[in-house]
Amino acid sequence: MRSNEWVSLLIAVIIGVLWIFLGQPYVFQHGFHTLLVGPGMNLQSFLRNGSSPGFTVFWSGCISALLIWYFITFTSRTSTSSQVRGMRVMWWIAAVILVIFGWLCQLFFAVLWWLLRGLSPLEGGAGVNYFPIPIAGWMVLLLMIVLDVALLFWLPTVLASPRSYRLVVPGAVSMKGGR
Repeated sequence: MRSNEWVSLLIAVIIGVLWIFLGQPYVFQHGFHTLLVGPGMNLQSFLRNGSSPGFTVFWSGCISALLIWYFITFTSRTSTSSQVRGMRVMWWIAAVILVIFGWLCQLFFAVLWWLLRGLSPLEGGAGVNYFPIPIAGWMVLLLMIVLDVALLFWLPTVLASPRSYRLVVPGAVSMKGGR
């Protein structure tokens, strides 16, 4: 990997970290707060105990997938173009798994964690053992996961996939050119 690719990768990872841990909570608080808050919910409590832990676990999964992608692509040698094309399927499988994983992380920390513990995340409880997020709020969370996969997995693989493998990442050829 060339030094400019290392720098691009480092910048992409830093942007991803800043987005997940600072930017995204800010956007939730100031841009989507009316969509995320259901009856009896406190937005700060939801962000602290539901959304943020889910996105933290999701971020760990994205970084792990990125490291696995780089390990596989840096250690394998290709002798034919069909081997390289075969990695396109692997890249798409990883991206789809990350999106599903992110959705499950949000579901777990907003609903299942509280149901399993038998606790209510709401002040006063009211017999609700989950964060009652409206449908529009769930749509925001699910779309944010797709954006996060693009930022945390797609962008770094576009910028720093080695050799011929950079050609399998969607959009890489148009961004970085062909061979």
